[in-house]
Amino acid sequence: MQNSPKEVSNILNNNSIETSPGLTIDDLNRYLPAVQSYKEINLSKDKMKEGLFLTDCLKGIRRIPAASIDLIITDPTGAPFIDKQFKLEDYYQWNKNWLIEARRVLKEAGSIYLMTNWQYSSMFHSLLNNIFKVRSRIIWRNRSSKVENRKGWIDDTSDIWYATKSNEFIFLDNNESKIDTNNINHSNSNLWVDIPRGLDKNSKYSQKLYLRMMKSSTYKLNWVLDPFMSIGDVGVASKVSGRRFIGFEKDKDSLLLAMKRVDRG
Repeated sequence: MQNSPKEVSNILNNNSIETSPGLTIDDLNRYLPAVQSYKEINLSKDKMKEGLFLTDCLKGIRRIPAASIDLIITDPTGAPFIDKQFKLEDYYQWNKNWLIEARRVLKEAGSIYLMTNWQYSSMFHSLLNNIFKVRSRIIWRNRSSKVENRKGWIDDTSDIWYATKSNEFIFLDNNESKIDTNNINHSNSNLWVDIPRGLDKNSKYSQKLYLRMMKSSTYKLNWVLDPFMSIGDVGVASKVSGRRFIGFEKDKDSLLLAMKRVDRG
């Protein structure tokens, strides 16, 4: 539900919000009144609408109509859930629940790209293999990890699991997926060693990463969903590439920054 003027005033007086990176008082005045919860997700297959919503994944995705989304790109390992002390079997079941819903909302030709670190990669492979049709594991050069006097092998890559709902899926051969590094010069390689770190300090990863997935698995005006939106990287890529976007985020500060970034494109 959108914030009332009184609620906006109360939040503006909260110093922790005022000092949130990337947000100014003017930003808060502009975006706080426009915050929407999962209750504002009133969609039907024939009446879809873009939006960024303050909600957790399951509440949000259960309000999306079946077979209405063309592509899901998301990183569930960054969700707040993972930072709490849950048993692994509980975490497994929680991911299974939202992935079942993710399959429901995808169109028959739809795809999902699930980003994960190596610690959870095998778990997500197992889950996806039981719910979707796994097509590939993409390995990309993730140089965002901090190295602080670490002994042993340094994590320099992350995984992206690519899966589809059916055997009739969209996949477009394009220059975005042509690699010419380390003697890999063929199109559609699943070894993405050419992705640079993002130049925008507010971005988690390079926009090139998200654009490659979108341009390979969607057309313009297709619907893209990120149920763990964070600060809106997938939303920004959707806007600049002409796709339509729906995103969910549980943390209000992150949601506000995502709203600002997607608005500015």
